Amino acid sequence: MKPIDPAPYIEHTLLKPTATAQDIEALCAEAREFGMAGVCVPPVWVPLARKVLSGSRVRVVTVVGFPLGFEPVEIKVAQAELYTDLGAEELDMVLNLALLKSGEIKEVLSEIEEVVRAAEPAPVKVILECGYLSEAEKRELSRRIPETGAAYLKTATGFGPRGATLEDVKLLKEVSGGRIRIKAAGGIRTLEQCLAFIRAGAERIGTSSGAEIVREFLALSRGEALPEVEVFVDGACLGNPGPGGFAALLKARGQEKIITGGEEKTTNNRMEIRAAIEALRALKRPCRVKIYTDSRYLLQGATEWLPRWEKSGFRTADKKPVKNRDLWEELANLMRTHRVEWIWVEGHAGHPENERCDRLAREEARKRKGA
Repeated sequence: MKPIDPAPYIEHTLLKPTATAQDIEALCAEAREFGMAGVCVPPVWVPLARKVLSGSRVRVVTVVGFPLGFEPVEIKVAQAELYTDLGAEELDMVLNLALLKSGEIKEVLSEIEEVVRAAEPAPVKVILECGYLSEAEKRELSRRIPETGAAYLKTATGFGPRGATLEDVKLLKEVSGGRIRIKAAGGIRTLEQCLAFIRAGAERIGTSSGAEIVREFLALSRGEALPEVEVFVDGACLGNPGPGGFAALLKARGQEKIITGGEEKTTNNRMEIRAAIEALRALKRPCRVKIYTDSRYLLQGATEWLPRWEKSGFRTADKKPVKNRDLWEELANLMRTHRVEWIWVEGHAGHPENERCDRLAREEARKRKGA
């Protein structure tokens, strides 16, 4: 199928608790450059975003009752009034799941109605947080929320148990019967995912990877297929902590490149992450990358833990700082440039590239043993 231009659908989103003024300015500049639908920013940055985007068609969006939704209705109403006064042109409001799960559907709908009135004329998107809902609850809300005057049903905050799914978007679209629009958000990071949600019926896409998605679309439009690269990585440490080394083997178009390095005092986990970082840093343009690793820590960190850590300010569930935060943040930034697939291989099981990287990493560690 011919690719759809995703830019007019995208709300370029940055809701990290550590987002700075410079981060917001960069977000707005990308949204303006690519002609995106909007930017979704923390309430504190609404005036700045409105100023930076003055004269553009990019809309400033912020959040109400975010991310848990259990504030009293008076608080949400006050937020809606204040944020629109500050310059927000659209509001994404988290549904009160506590009331919903208690069977208080009338109170849930009444709350939405009050926020809609307080926000006028700014459209309100109601975040359902579908990961917490049964199918029956999703159907009930899809039937009844259009009656409140809300403009959109939105799939998720991105902070809940899961993000958007195609099944959710199709269900919300079908049951609401065209009486309300759909915004898909949560975990949408590639052009392929973005277009799949648009084709499923989403009229807005909330994503923190908006610039990367549009750049990929533009490259494809110019006939530039993303280069495919295979990367094999490994790390080693003598003592843990102690002298360590890493190795990465990159393969593309019949050629290969080896990257090695190390540190005098480090850990095995840091060397595993560093190998992946240096491999991605070596790529001069966006690529489709398959990274093979025998480290469960690296694999789970990149695919499962990292999205949660970014949203929590790199703190664990018990509010402790994430170990190796500096490396995880660097890896996260690099992953936004490329389409990365992570593949686990069993270590010391005869896999030729893995064995080669293991040997090179150990050599690097030994070089630093007496340094």
